[in-house]
Amino acid sequence: MVTTPRSKPTPKAARWNNALAGTPDPREIRKRALIAAAGRTFGVKGFHNTTLDDIASALSVTKPALYRYVKNKHEILYECHRLAIGMAEEALATAQAEGATALDALRLFVSLYIRKMTSELGTCVVLTEYYSMTAQHNALIQQRRRVVDTELRALVSRCIDEGAIAPCDPKLAVFFFMGAINNINRWFTDKGETQGDAIAEAFADHVIHGLRPLKVSKRSNR
Repeated sequence: MVTTPRSKPTPKAARWNNALAGTPDPREIRKRALIAAAGRTFGVKGFHNTTLDDIASALSVTKPALYRYVKNKHEILYECHRLAIGMAEEALATAQAEGATALDALRLFVSLYIRKMTSELGTCVVLTEYYSMTAQHNALIQQRRRVVDTELRALVSRCIDEGAIAPCDPKLAVFFFMGAINNINRWFTDKGETQGDAIAEAFADHVIHGLRPLKVSKRSNR
């Protein structure tokens, strides 16, 4: 008697994107997984076209399961922004603590912040969409952004004082590199040719080289 081999069952998608393995705080990890999945879904479909059903599907859970962590889509949008500004705050604190000079700290901040954003938030293009948040949520995010902005301007001023970069307007310098960094999520994909670590190093190099004083070669008059 010939027996036919049984076909292997199709593996089921991991619930919560397998974010619970070995974590001491499942609720917080689930919430971060929700935010990351929502950010990626917003990036594909747009904030206004994305439903909670879409986000639940991306996490392989039911929509009622989402209500244990967020009330609605606008709260998810706020959490995306809150996670992003938290990453900036963490990166800046680490850079200021570990950077031997102001220039080292600035480069380290750029690299760390981009690594954090690309590894967890990915294509979360809604980070540039402030007006879809509630007025209360927007005020909270903007307050924290102003603190980071002030500290970055002070860091650029230190770089100038130490002679590491050319004299410039610190406000415009911060606008220059933070504008570039915050737009990475518009085009970055983890399936692309260039991964987050490489992008972080390239952007850090571009920021530093862009702010350093130009070496003017002396040419003899003929």
